[in-house]
Amino acid sequence: MAKPFRQRGFTLFELAVVAGVFAILVAVLLNRVGYYQQQAQQVAVAQMLGVLRTSLRVQVLQLYLADRRDRMPALARQNPFDWLMDKPANYLGEFAQPDLAKLPAGNWLYDKKEQKIIYLFSNGNIFPTTRVDSVKFKVTLPGADADLDKLSREPDIVVWKSPDSAAN
Repeated sequence: MAKPFRQRGFTLFELAVVAGVFAILVAVLLNRVGYYQQQAQQVAVAQMLGVLRTSLRVQVLQLYLADRRDRMPALARQNPFDWLMDKPANYLGEFAQPDLAKLPAGNWLYDKKEQKIIYLFSNGNIFPTTRVDSVKFKVTLPGADADLDKLSREPDIVVWKSPDSAAN
């Protein structure tokens, strides 16, 4: 008696289960990649702020040692990226009134009108959004009567809080 021929392979149900498991694994992977991309971006921003803060303090201390304290307020109106020998590769330049929605994310710029440094956060390349997340930084300086100890601590580049965000 001849045995009936049975075809070997996956059933449609087994294929659907494998595809579902694969889709879940890809979704978890993309979520983790986006998370680590965001974390790396925050570290890069903190590192660049550290460089800009150091260059600001060097500028202030040079003016103090040269007994030119009267020129310190002008530092707050300067573009901090001009103090660097090499500007970062993701620096877009100076803008009079930047339209942040039209500028590429993941870049630095300087707003000449508001005298603020702006960083445009990249939300990742996987699922881009139309919303632009940005953070603004402002140079703060001590008064002209500050002593050397205060000058070594106080010149800073701080996150600028707009009046509407302070109310929230």
